[in-house]
Amino acid sequence: MLHAAAFLLLAGASTAQAAPDDWEFSLDGYYRVRGQLMAGGLLGNPDISFFEGQDEDARMMVQRLRLQPGINFEDRAKFFMMTDVLDDVVWGDNESASSTALFAGDPTTTGVDGVADSAFKLKRAWIEFNLPVGLMRVGRQPSDWGMGLLANAGDGFDDTFGENHYGSTYDRVIFATKPIAIAQTIAGKEPADIPLYLAVGVDRLVEDPLIQYYGYECSTTWINPETNQEEIIEEGDPVYNPACDPDGLGYHTIEHTNEDTTRQDTDRGSDWWADQDDDVWEMVYALIYRGEDVDMLGSKGDLTAGAYVVNRVQRETDSKVWIYDVYLRWLWKGIYLETEALTIQGTTRAIAPDAAVEGIDGDPLKKKADIWSYVARAGYKSDLISGVFETGYASGDENTLGDGDFTGRALHPDYNVGLLIYEEVLARATAGAWTDTAQGLWSNGGVVNSRYIFPQVTWSPMDNWHVTGAWLMAWPDKPDGIIIYCSADDDVPCDNPRATARSLGWEADLAIKHQFHEHLLFSLESGYARTTDRIAYEAAGLHSSTNADGAAIGRFFTLQSRIAYEF
Repeated sequence: MLHAAAFLLLAGASTAQAAPDDWEFSLDGYYRVRGQLMAGGLLGNPDISFFEGQDEDARMMVQRLRLQPGINFEDRAKFFMMTDVLDDVVWGDNESASSTALFAGDPTTTGVDGVADSAFKLKRAWIEFNLPVGLMRVGRQPSDWGMGLLANAGDGFDDTFGENHYGSTYDRVIFATKPIAIAQTIAGKEPADIPLYLAVGVDRLVEDPLIQYYGYECSTTWINPETNQEEIIEEGDPVYNPACDPDGLGYHTIEHTNEDTTRQDTDRGSDWWADQDDDVWEMVYALIYRGEDVDMLGSKGDLTAGAYVVNRVQRETDSKVWIYDVYLRWLWKGIYLETEALTIQGTTRAIAPDAAVEGIDGDPLKKKADIWSYVARAGYKSDLISGVFETGYASGDENTLGDGDFTGRALHPDYNVGLLIYEEVLARATAGAWTDTAQGLWSNGGVVNSRYIFPQVTWSPMDNWHVTGAWLMAWPDKPDGIIIYCSADDDVPCDNPRATARSLGWEADLAIKHQFHEHLLFSLESGYARTTDRIAYEAAGLHSSTNADGAAIGRFFTLQSRIAYEF
């Protein structure tokens, strides 16, 4: 979702060049290199290791070049595009471009997942233009709202720890305006400069999914309970489905599961886009007040408050989903408060179960979404020192595919909380459990199935120097027994209580950041985490040891550094 105020107040870029006929060219972006060390046997202690079987430090260097050029005509019409080059590509020749590794010279484009990737990715392109009553934006564009828990553009270097890797991008048409100013103009009054903005948009998410959805299973035979024999399914049998007998022969002639994953793009006909039942689209509504230097209690302060609503639908899967998100930010005399809370509600038949389940209303595919998340920060900010207490929550699901409830979803992976527990440990645990067949359920580093506290203190001893220390502790919400192990004391069904600890663990982080030569950004970050027997270490390929009680624990240390040139 687009941050409506930032959308309407979009100014010029950091680097601009005048052109004839009132055209202006600008270039935003950055080039960054990040080095990462995951300790193996830190200070001779084999228990402080990251990967299973790792006996020495693991190191790699990763890079990205982001280019976002823009063309501006008299602030009335603008065009932007964004390209990532060497997008999170690992340094070196990792594809054996040289048949003998020792003789390697030309680096390749291997991603952090070990798979060769495209060196050039055109990710966004959109236009903006003024209308008499507002501003319109059309195209493949960034989406950002509030703190970035749900929609996060992933631009720049706005996180205390870690990097932005993903970013929310949508094919969208959106219109934004000042409703009070329009109402006053219609009433014949002079428009007041009240920073209240309204935005309405539509997203086209899917025109034709490559995976063919059926919503029912077809089989040519069944076990007749009366004869206990395998028989052909014929008309009159209780399991007969006319859809499995497309030629009307009186018996099932086709077999398939709820969906066909073998379909290729080359199988599409010339009318592949004409079927509207499988389209996924959504309406977007936002209302936000953005007050800067407004009078509050006899002093100046900043106040931003807003809400947005998203309605996502797909007829073929009977999907009707609503997202409600509210945001508040208040800064007055150094007192700081910021929070975002959201819920996802609705029903869908789009998520196939992993086994026969009752579902809702006897339909094994029907699921009800009831997802909740929030983050809240409160503290004090000054030029010398700032202290912030943060707490957050992402609801979990103890049985993601096995029942009719869908209650778990990770926060956006570009909302970074620490360096290890969420960013690395649980990210690998979710990927190990769901594998490539359900990548949509990976956390990718976002806060998942847990609640946490994350107090932080930042000291700024000199201009452009910042030192931040933070401590993170997290607890599970609804352990699923696969990614997060359950205990006998949990308020969820637990057939195999493998955990004894109440928490997921704790983590201490430190970051030193410096900006110099105006455009260069340096960061040195480190983190140490100690996790409990709640984590499925083996499935994630992570190292673990045991404590005095024989429970599995993880001890992880990372040292990371970034140098970047920001245009």
